[in-house]
Amino acid sequence: MRNTALILPLAALASLCATLPMHADASSLAGPVAPTVLPRTPQSDPKTAPLPEPGARWEQVAGGARDIVAGGIGVVYVTGCDVAPNSRGASAIFRWNGAAFVPLSVPGQGSALATLGGNSYTIGGDAMLYSSINDGEWRKRGTPDNLPITDIGAGRLGIWIVTSQPNSEGGNAISRSERCPTAALTGGNDYCGWRAVEGSAVRISVGAGAWVVNAQGDLFEWRDGSSRWVQRPGCFTDVAANGENVYAVSCRRGQGDGNAIYRWNNAGSWVDVKGAGKRVAVDEAGNAWAITDSGSIWRRTDNLVQSVVR
Repeated sequence: MRNTALILPLAALASLCATLPMHADASSLAGPVAPTVLPRTPQSDPKTAPLPEPGARWEQVAGGARDIVAGGIGVVYVTGCDVAPNSRGASAIFRWNGAAFVPLSVPGQGSALATLGGNSYTIGGDAMLYSSINDGEWRKRGTPDNLPITDIGAGRLGIWIVTSQPNSEGGNAISRSERCPTAALTGGNDYCGWRAVEGSAVRISVGAGAWVVNAQGDLFEWRDGSSRWVQRPGCFTDVAANGENVYAVSCRRGQGDGNAIYRWNNAGSWVDVKGAGKRVAVDEAGNAWAITDSGSIWRRTDNLVQSVVR
């Protein structure tokens, strides 16, 4: 595999990604094989170990990042490696243009990302919610009781956030957006208030359902029309949902630069996709992306569905 030069600005390679080699040997990292045994946790142990996905392959993409999110086909955002001073972990936001990650036309900074339709969301350096329409100007949005937030997800069930308010040993309080009476989740009328949801979390993602990881590594899903969380098997540190596509980072160390990555098969079990990382994302077509412990960016290529990115 030919490895290309890094394209992100040099400033984006500082901090967390300082250990990322300028010309990493991608051939030695592509498709790191992950263990197929999930750790045993109370009420979370699957009956059988995940089966490996035949032919799963991963390819390194130039650049380095801290967080990643995917929306429509080929719509992928990352936060760079260089953390802004006094920003609670916020760094510059970049977008995939089909060949490389490039700065936004209207610069933005954030520590976590979400995207839905033409709307993008991030947690700014003040730990508050910001949104942008079609990569335009960023504007500050309201949060429950004006509390800082720690994570965000957006999907068919609306916008969901994890606040900074501790809710239990499982993490912080969860809230979801209230839909505006006469507007869809588009433009500036994407939500009109917040409603508390039972439970607690440290990571959240929203697709056809809302998925959360709590502080103990337990994973739960909330489906549309439901009034409760349903626990899914396994122990995890991150989750990404888009429509019915769900990927998660296991608590188990993978045979690569990070923890093992699995795909939910929508039949009650996980499939080992032979990847390793600390952050994962998936677009609406099921294309998966990952960030490793050292900050390198990878995408799954064996089932890649591509779209022309304008």
